[in-house]
Amino acid sequence: MTLSERKHATEYTEEAYLVFEELDTRVTRIFEDVKAWRGWRLISAGNTPKQEIMALVREIFRSVVWYQAHTTEAGFHMFGRLPKKDVRLIQQLSSHKAEEAEHGVWAQEDHAKSGGSATDRSIPPSPATFAVAAVWWRMAQVEEPLGYLGAEYLFEQLTALVTQAALPIIEGRDLPRESLRFVIEHATEDAKHAVFLKHLILDVVTRYPGSGDAMLRCFDYFHAVYPLPVWDEAYERAVGGLG
Repeated sequence: MTLSERKHATEYTEEAYLVFEELDTRVTRIFEDVKAWRGWRLISAGNTPKQEIMALVREIFRSVVWYQAHTTEAGFHMFGRLPKKDVRLIQQLSSHKAEEAEHGVWAQEDHAKSGGSATDRSIPPSPATFAVAAVWWRMAQVEEPLGYLGAEYLFEQLTALVTQAALPIIEGRDLPRESLRFVIEHATEDAKHAVFLKHLILDVVTRYPGSGDAMLRCFDYFHAVYPLPVWDEAYERAVGGLG
C-alpha cells in the first residue's frame, strides 16, 4: 500500500477495496488473454516482418477511429446522469473525459502515418466496433451511471498494460515511432488515468454502497465486445488483406 493509500485507508470501506480488487483482477485476466491472442503472438514474434506488424497496428488504429468518438460521447452522457449534488465527481470525470476526447484524432493521425487512407476510415464501421459504440450508448441511457467507472477502468488499465508491453517491441524491432504516438503516449498517460480511476472507484463505492454491482455489470457488458472481438477483426483485415 502506498503512502497515499495508507493516508486514505480509513476513508475507504472494505466493500470498496473488494470491488476494486475484483475489477483489477478481471483486467489482469483479460491481459493474459491478449498475450495469448494470435495477433499479439504475431506482433511479439521476433521474425515477423515489420510491415506485417504495422499492418495489424494500422488496422487497430482504424478500429479506434470507428468507435472512439461514440464511446466518448456516450461516456459524457452517462456520467451526466450522476447525482447533481456530486459536483466534484462530475467535474473530475468531465476533466478526465475531455483529455480522452482527442484520442480518436491521435488514432486517425497514426493510421494515416502508417499507410492508411481517408477512404479506409470512411468505410462504415466494422461489426465489432459498431457493437462497442452500441454497448456504450445502451449503458449511457439505461444503466446506473456510477457503473461508468467499471467500464472505463477496463478501457484505461488494459490500454496501459498493453501499450507498456508494446514499448520494448517498438524499441527492439525499431518500429517507426512517428507512426505510433497513440501507443507510446498511452503507455504513460493511461497508467496515470488508471490510478486516478482506482481512487475514484474506492471513493465512490465507499460513499455509494452497492454501486460496485453496476461497475461490475458495465465492465462485463463492455468486455463482451472489447478488446478481442475488435482486435480480431483488425487482424483479419490486416493479415487477410481485406483492408
